[in-house]
Amino acid sequence: MSTLLVRAFGYIYRQAKRALYANRYFNWYIFSRNLSRLWYETADKHYVDGIAGHEGSMNKTVVFLCNGFVEHGGWADRLKGILSTYAVCKDLGVDFRLSFTSPFPLTDYLVPNSYDWTIPADEVIYDRSVSEIITLEIGSESDWQGRRQYALLKRRISQSSARQIHVYTNAHFAYLRGFSALFDELFKPSERLRLSLDKCSRELGSDYLSVSSRFIGSLGDFADTQHADALPQPLRRQLLDRCVAQVRQLHDSHPGSRILVCSDSITFLGAVSSLPYTYIYNGRMVHFDVGDTDHSYELYEKTFVDFFLIANASHIYRLETRWVRNSGFPYAAAKIYDHPFHSIRF
Repeated sequence: MSTLLVRAFGYIYRQAKRALYANRYFNWYIFSRNLSRLWYETADKHYVDGIAGHEGSMNKTVVFLCNGFVEHGGWADRLKGILSTYAVCKDLGVDFRLSFTSPFPLTDYLVPNSYDWTIPADEVIYDRSVSEIITLEIGSESDWQGRRQYALLKRRISQSSARQIHVYTNAHFAYLRGFSALFDELFKPSERLRLSLDKCSRELGSDYLSVSSRFIGSLGDFADTQHADALPQPLRRQLLDRCVAQVRQLHDSHPGSRILVCSDSITFLGAVSSLPYTYIYNGRMVHFDVGDTDHSYELYEKTFVDFFLIANASHIYRLETRWVRNSGFPYAAAKIYDHPFHSIRF
């Protein structure tokens, strides 16, 4: 009898384990947990022990870092982590700083609004005796996971005895904690970026839609950190035609409005640029984590111009198919002013 029970429990355990690993949320949790561990190990290699002169020289400060030590993600991923960390610091009454230096200084595009988050490079201390590294897994975008992440980061920061707490995360729970207000407290466009935005606003007008698409590598014209094989040429043409048709349908539904089109694919942008009602801001779209020897202002400006233009659209659309990914970029932009967001799945 005992042998039968052991076999029965073993069978139930194996079945439960298979079901658990088949669950996409569990798989995502395992992936993000492993990524958090990898980030910690990768970042820690840049830290040393016992730099003289820093002991007791500062109040407890949380520093969110985009320094190139790890793959931080694109703008939407980084922004989620920044605002989520800031939300915890506000609740705890702990000083928050942002050191965003890779692959460009964020202050080229965004400057402090009502809260000064800047910190000089020489005040970021990569010393294990002074600073503690915290990496937090991304997690799924469920409310439950967001609340769990918030509680975890809050506990780790409050319990830390380090003078500087260095946070590396793309956690998304700021969406549950006043994303729009948090962004407004931290950021406003730099003067140079503001001039570009004002010019675009005059050209676009006040009533326009936006539609975004993220092909990654499906059309063979964009380098991303995620791997995606380019489709064969006949399938590329079919995908391109279907996406252009969706833009046409949006115009049919809103004939009086311009349509701002944003994408990582110059092929798609070129295909819709001939439509008289579309608007495209010229420039290269690049992924922040993909190495490039050109770190000029112009290289990354399009990302921020597109982001603010999307945020100001009256309705914000995102295209989704098997080969067009559900980008978080337009969703984050929609949250800036809480404008209506729609996914078009086809």
